Amino acid sequence: MDSLQVAATGLITDYSDIVTRGGLAEHPDLVDHRFGLVIEMLAAVQAVVDTERVSGEWPALRVHPGAEHDQLAAEFAHHRCDCQRCLHGGGPGDEEDAIWM
Repeated sequence: MDSLQVAATGLITDYSDIVTRGGLAEHPDLVDHRFGLVIEMLAAVQAVVDTERVSGEWPALRVHPGAEHDQLAAEFAHHRCDCQRCLHGGGPGDEEDAIWM
């Protein structure tokens, strides 16, 4: 799981680089390696989602699925920590270098 966490976080940073700088800050082969790890994970999760969706084991949601995600994203946006790997962490430059998306 640590490898996937690093890959997913790296891809978020890669996406931020693309949005803010217009290109990658790291070698494309490094980014592609992370991308491959995350794609494998996504395929495995999607296969289980597809299977469980048709199983009838889950009740219908009472709210739009994006509502909970939006709430969790809003809570995350306001958190602070001293983790060097966190987008909101206490790395060099602290608040000035935080990524707000």
